[in-house]
Amino acid sequence: MATTIPTSPKDDTPKEKFHLDILNFSQTSQIQFGLRLQDYKKYRQYCSKRIQRLRSQLRKQYGKKNYVNKIVLNGSEETEKQINDVRYLQIALLKTERAWSYAMDLKAQFEKDNDSRIGFHMNRRFGKASRNSIQLYEICKLVADQYTIIEAHAYSSWMASSLSLIKLDFKKALEEINISKTIYEKLSEQGDHSQKELYQKRIEETEPIIRFCLYNLKNEKNTSNKISQNTLTIIEQSLEELKNQENKKNPSASATTTTTTTTIEWKSKSIKVDEKLDEKLKIFYEFKKENENKLPKNINELIDTTSNISPIFNVYDKLVYNLINCETIVKNELSTLVRINLKNKSVKSEIEEQSTKILLAYIMYHKMKYLYERNSILITMMQRVLDGEKVDESAIKKKVKKVTWNDLVRLSTHQVKVYTIMSESRDTDSNKEIARDQDAQLILLKSIRLYYIAVCLAKSLKFSETMAVLDRVLTNIQNVRKTNTKNQQILNDTNELESNIKKQRSQIHANSFIQQLSENQDLKNQMSSLSIGGITTSAKSNHDLISGLDSFDTSFLTEKKLVQLPPQLQPVQAKPIFFDLAFNNVTFPSLDQRKKGSSTGTPSKGLFGFWGRG
Repeated sequence: MATTIPTSPKDDTPKEKFHLDILNFSQTSQIQFGLRLQDYKKYRQYCSKRIQRLRSQLRKQYGKKNYVNKIVLNGSEETEKQINDVRYLQIALLKTERAWSYAMDLKAQFEKDNDSRIGFHMNRRFGKASRNSIQLYEICKLVADQYTIIEAHAYSSWMASSLSLIKLDFKKALEEINISKTIYEKLSEQGDHSQKELYQKRIEETEPIIRFCLYNLKNEKNTSNKISQNTLTIIEQSLEELKNQENKKNPSASATTTTTTTTIEWKSKSIKVDEKLDEKLKIFYEFKKENENKLPKNINELIDTTSNISPIFNVYDKLVYNLINCETIVKNELSTLVRINLKNKSVKSEIEEQSTKILLAYIMYHKMKYLYERNSILITMMQRVLDGEKVDESAIKKKVKKVTWNDLVRLSTHQVKVYTIMSESRDTDSNKEIARDQDAQLILLKSIRLYYIAVCLAKSLKFSETMAVLDRVLTNIQNVRKTNTKNQQILNDTNELESNIKKQRSQIHANSFIQQLSENQDLKNQMSSLSIGGITTSAKSNHDLISGLDSFDTSFLTEKKLVQLPPQLQPVQAKPIFFDLAFNNVTFPSLDQRKKGSSTGTPSKGLFGFWGRG
């Protein structure tokens, strides 16, 4: 005897139409319960258990003790009163999925064993899946909203095409699969980014089925890959009704969505932005458009750091601040999606999470790009300050009070982190040259950081550690050249860094040798005894380097003088005849006559001349 459970009049009449994401519900169940590994038996068992749980919740169990009349779909008001819960739609969908998974399991066995009985059973199960999908479509017409009705239509057409393929009725299978494909294409144009990607995957699955049907119908005439005009008009009317329902629900939003919402294209995907994030992005875009002319076009070009450069830093700081606000909104949304996926994961929520991550990558890339440009300018200015050049120090004093090499180490470390995040969040890695240049730039940034660390170690008189770090930098320079990058700026920076390392190494060699001489007295005495050409000088005589070039006297270490100031006094000629400029231009008189006269005279005789005169 049939028994019914009385229900209150409030439950008999549904207040509003039910909604069910049919494709999302089925795809999520398939992935989570067996079909990720093609285990159709496990998925069938899940569907049976889920149907039993739903029936127990609705108190609609079938059996000997509590027998309940089945719902008869005759389009009457009593049928609509009986279907007073969205779980009835889930039961109809799960019955279809259960029959389909059983049929797919039998299909695998039939292809393996080629047993005719398994083939008959498989055909009956595909037929039952098709009938259950039609029943779901009829129920949705009675109690579901327009969106669910359209999706149920596409789902039933898909199941009908599966049945026709098994029966080798390729013409009907082609017609049904085209109906399903057309509906999913129309829905992908209207839905959000998560639904669009879900429908696009379904459309891609229809392509091999259509090609297979066309291949088998190549010998038949009047075979087209298009659906009939009547079916197309029915689908378009259903979609028009869906648009009208959405406009009635949100009349103000529907009037402004086409003008206000922005779409971001990143990593080969287009993502629609919600209203809250859209406001922040508009503020960012407007400020960027107004102040973009103030920013340098190429940060690698020589910047006039003597002029007032503070406005450039202010623009960079404001751009980064606006992007941080956008980042906060996206991260909060992403954390919410992650929590939802931990509890109740679905295909749609996974796609939404993936799209949110891509949106976060877009924001992080631009944020890190502006941070990298700002820090590059700041590092250039600090390096010029340490080299003794004139720089607008007002912009630097806002960051640090006094510039040291430790500040360059800190900034270069931050640059490596920023560039790493920026390279990970870039748009696409399809261009190999861009990826190769980015890898080379990252190695170069790490090398520059190590060079600054080596300079700090040299200032601390840790020469052995400095030499080890510089050797590591030279290894990184070789790795930069191995990337075969063709970016001229990277190559120039690499060559400049290598020349600076050579200078630093020579200075470290000299300073470390002087340090060893100062600490080791035996080595100091041995060096003092050495000389060139056997010439030795006392340690006290050489107080500077210039006076003892031919010897290795170490006495200069005490005073560390290159030359002696003031120099020692030296004798100078009183009449410098070699500076007579008129000597070569004056004709002097001849003195030959005087020489002859002196030779003809009588010479003196004796010790005294007057004694020998005659």
